[in-house]
Amino acid sequence: MIRRSTTLLLFAVLFVSGVYAQKTAKISFLETTHNFGSFSEKLGSVSCVFSFVNTGDAPLIITRATASCGCTRPEFPMQPVAPGDSGQIKVTYNAVGRPGSFEKNISVYANTDPERTTLIIKGSVIPVQRSVAPAYGYTMGTLGLKAVHVPFFEVYTNKTKVEKIDIINNGKTPLTLEFDKVPRHLDVSVLPETLSPGEKGRILITYHADRAKDWGIRRDEFWVKLPSSDKPQPQNKITVSADIQEDYSGMTPDQIAKAPHLEIGNDLVDFGTIKGNTAVSKSVSLTNTGVSNLQIRKVNNESQVVSVSLPQMSIQSGKSIDMKIMVRPSKSRSRLLNHRIFIITNDPARPTISLPVVATFE
Repeated sequence: MIRRSTTLLLFAVLFVSGVYAQKTAKISFLETTHNFGSFSEKLGSVSCVFSFVNTGDAPLIITRATASCGCTRPEFPMQPVAPGDSGQIKVTYNAVGRPGSFEKNISVYANTDPERTTLIIKGSVIPVQRSVAPAYGYTMGTLGLKAVHVPFFEVYTNKTKVEKIDIINNGKTPLTLEFDKVPRHLDVSVLPETLSPGEKGRILITYHADRAKDWGIRRDEFWVKLPSSDKPQPQNKITVSADIQEDYSGMTPDQIAKAPHLEIGNDLVDFGTIKGNTAVSKSVSLTNTGVSNLQIRKVNNESQVVSVSLPQMSIQSGKSIDMKIMVRPSKSRSRLLNHRIFIITNDPARPTISLPVVATFE
């Protein structure tokens, strides 16, 4: 009985000794708050360094450091810090567009007790004096324009849409404009037709989506022809962009119930890692689960690396086809492919479907 008690006591002593003998890391900062004071926004980003020492008896491992704002970026040592050794955490604050006082927290996580240590940066950003942009920031000869790109955003095949560009005659003589190489689905005019010196007006652009015979994102351009030149100058160009869609807002519930519906076999086409320059292809099934015939209006693919082919542009109810997607690594200038294919159909529920295509090249 005495031998058993002695054995238990010895085991308990060894257990407690083992617990207290366990080694731990400890992070000790020379300071946990840094004040940048007042500084000009012109500096852009400012940085400071928080120095620390591992005052524990086990290697210190910092697992992560996070900031309370995306404007603050902490950097920490990735290697373990031995007992007695020192290290640094660099914190950078981006002051651009953030005038006024600030105070940000940085949480440092490590194999310490407690796990988290909080650092603080603060200061005051003096704003820069920004120049006011001219109202008519673009010029074509004596013509001043507020824009040279006109985004129409969504346009529908059953409606016309009008946008404008504000203009001014900065010259000393009357100005009459002409336009060249205007696409057939655009009407362009000037109001007033002749601008007196210093007079303001506008270029009116009318978009006829039904004339374009196209679907989805489309970009066009035309040229402004000034009286001083006998032919359009390359720099006097106006660009127009639009997303051409079919208008389904007037469909009745019965028409929607009888409409086509596209189902895609993959939400993501992942080619994984492609080694070498040999082209690789995958097939994606397109199924019409609706009632009426599905018309594929267009497959929008603006990539030289990716190509898409279809056996046909219509799918009957209950039928499927395979869309072939091919990736050509030799055409890529990057190791990573992150592309999207847009499939445009007459499915009123989802007339445009975005299909991501990703790959890594080695």
